[in-house]
Amino acid sequence: SGGGGGNDHSHGSKSKVAENEESPSGFTGRSAVILLAALAVHSILEMTALGLADTFGDSALLSLSIALHQPAESIALLVAFLKSGMPKPEIVKFLSIFSCMGPIGVAIGMAVNDFATPVVDATMLAVVAGTFVYVGATEVIPEEWEDSEHKWKKFLALISGIVSIFAITQYTMTLEGGF
Repeated sequence: SGGGGGNDHSHGSKSKVAENEESPSGFTGRSAVILLAALAVHSILEMTALGLADTFGDSALLSLSIALHQPAESIALLVAFLKSGMPKPEIVKFLSIFSCMGPIGVAIGMAVNDFATPVVDATMLAVVAGTFVYVGATEVIPEEWEDSEHKWKKFLALISGIVSIFAITQYTMTLEGGF
């Protein structure tokens, strides 16, 4: 067998840590893979919504919103994998899988664009928003607040994000002639 030594039949002690046991930082490979799955579903859904966009304006707004939060998702995913103690080649494999989700989502959206009704659009956007809120509320925010250091800065950053989303939503409604 490769790696570690002794009677360990895995690929070294780090992959065993990554699968089931907590690393010294308290993270497991399993929790990182669960975060990957949630973010992959979210990525496919949001990119499907982009593929379903009918106008340049809709495409531009979706692209902007995706561009604003995708780096944070990717960094959070990378940090979760690094904290799990998983070997770097496995991390690269999982992050490569994650990077394929966006193009898959756009392809799905473009493929069904001709058949989508406004109800499908609204449903797709609701599911995308729901997965984003779910991942943020259950994975990212609790993880960030485990450490009490810089708690007020983190709280202000969260509130700033909420206010920014509200402001962007209000601005886009004025562009579309909303109320």
